[in-house]
Amino acid sequence: MFTSVAYVLLRFVAALSGAWALGSLFFALTCTRFTRAGRVGPDGYAALSTAGRAGVVWLVSAVALIPLSAADATGIGIGEAVQRGVIADLIPPNEAPKAWMVTAIAAAIVSIVTRFTLNWVPMAVAAAITAIGVLPAWVIGNAGQGPNHDIATSAIIVAILALSIWTGSTISLRSRLHRNDGEEATDSVVAVTRYGAIAICAAILTLSLFPVVMIIVLPLDSVLTSSYGRLAISVAVLLLGAFISVTLSGRRRRRSKESGPPYLLSDMVSVYLVVAWAVIVLMAVQPAPAFLSAPSTVYDIFLGFEPDGPPSVGQFLSFWRFDFVTGGAALVFAGLYAWAVMYLKRRGDKWPVGRVVAWMAGCLALLIATSSGVGAYGSAMFSVHMGVHMTLNMFVPVLLVLGGPITLALRALSPVHDGGMPGPREWIVLFVHSALTRVLANPGVAVGLFVLSLYAVYFSPIFDELVRYHWGHELMNIHFIITGYLYYWVIIGIDPGPKRLPHLVRLALLFAVMPFHAFFGIAVMTMDRLIGGAFYRYLDLPWVQDLASDQRFGGGLAWASSEVPLVLVVVALVTQWGRQDRKTETREDRAADNNNDDELTAYNAMLAELARTRK
Repeated sequence: MFTSVAYVLLRFVAALSGAWALGSLFFALTCTRFTRAGRVGPDGYAALSTAGRAGVVWLVSAVALIPLSAADATGIGIGEAVQRGVIADLIPPNEAPKAWMVTAIAAAIVSIVTRFTLNWVPMAVAAAITAIGVLPAWVIGNAGQGPNHDIATSAIIVAILALSIWTGSTISLRSRLHRNDGEEATDSVVAVTRYGAIAICAAILTLSLFPVVMIIVLPLDSVLTSSYGRLAISVAVLLLGAFISVTLSGRRRRRSKESGPPYLLSDMVSVYLVVAWAVIVLMAVQPAPAFLSAPSTVYDIFLGFEPDGPPSVGQFLSFWRFDFVTGGAALVFAGLYAWAVMYLKRRGDKWPVGRVVAWMAGCLALLIATSSGVGAYGSAMFSVHMGVHMTLNMFVPVLLVLGGPITLALRALSPVHDGGMPGPREWIVLFVHSALTRVLANPGVAVGLFVLSLYAVYFSPIFDELVRYHWGHELMNIHFIITGYLYYWVIIGIDPGPKRLPHLVRLALLFAVMPFHAFFGIAVMTMDRLIGGAFYRYLDLPWVQDLASDQRFGGGLAWASSEVPLVLVVVALVTQWGRQDRKTETREDRAADNNNDDELTAYNAMLAELARTRK
């Protein structure tokens, strides 16, 4: 009894403190003032300190949950487990203690970073680490198991991140408004306005995706008849109450032209969110009714769905399993890019059509590779997975880099004037010119991540572990996209950043790196060990009779598919080189013309002076 109660209480503390840390960092990054060098101001420091204190609580609770979750999962009391000395033996077979280990590591890093930094970019890194740390316990829970868990996992990832940011930023804003004074009234108005936008977006995401998860794990006939269903209704009511409160208070603020607790944010919003977290934790520690209604198949356990026959063009186009993380990102990226282009057009500025086509094609490829039948079969077959990998690592990044998103954002976003609080444009400039970006855009680092991580994932136990879980596929997909983007940004990037290599050096670097993909493909085709063999043997797809043959086909895809983006990159690089040469020639001709004019003027002046001397 003690173990179960302690586990629930500590899970609530860990969930709330993690959300508090993430939301506080997000508030400090977006709703406070910092200098041009990126140093935070008093409000940012206060939010940063809050995140640090929350991080310490998060760390302590996560560490305590490692043995506690192991004991709870096996039905042994924590006291008995300690007396028998079996805690270390209980951890390896269970996923929960491993998840809390990851959370504890993230919490430790965040606690240290928030203690020793006052700069915006390290804060952004800490926020990213915090976002990773709040997820493990949720992706291995009810949403990560059983039928349709692939959809539920991606939905819970976005929902938990949105709810965490909403909760933590709400508490941070409350503290900010309590410190309000006349000198900072303008900053308070800006902070309140930005928080309102953040809260509305986070609330919409949470209220949209929470029902998606519930539809999957909660059968309709159990909504009113089970405790799980009644708890789900309670969460929905609490979240809806918080959303309505924020929306109504925002309208009152706009009408009254004032800011502060009476208008934008009541204490009730914080209460709604904290109680919602408590109820969500109560739901998380009990099995979902969907798992009790029908037995799960091997496909349900490992994939979340049963593939509808062997892969084909028809299956790729019709068998959609929307991914709310990468598929949602593709839609958001495309929408924001289209808005920016239309904004420039209304302003009378032009944006190259080729860049629009490249970006939209990249977003479409990302959507298809992760949310269509291609992504679904990529979870079940190594050969299709390798095609998805090559698309996300080599094809999508090339198109996205050629879209020039940073340049477009800098043109579309207006700079802050008259000493106003820095906004999105200033955030981008600060990040692009940061030391972190200089490190990541270093050719050696970009190439190392692009090449070495490829071999590290597939020629080690990493892939064998990640391929079993949908969150593992999400992690690999995001990794492939980021490493590919960094590499191609160095080669053909058109956005501002660190000093570029000469075009000839970039071309040489491109040809020097590409053989590593060919070597990788050949190694996959010829190796004796089956990559992810245990997982694919468990699936035992009827149309994959020979796993070694499927792996050889996947290796062949890796070898052959590198040629298409290579041609595209070479064409883009040579085109950029030619344009740069033409610009240089034009600049030199203009300078020569100016010099000739100066020389002619000096010569005429000399002749005039000689004429006067002779007279």
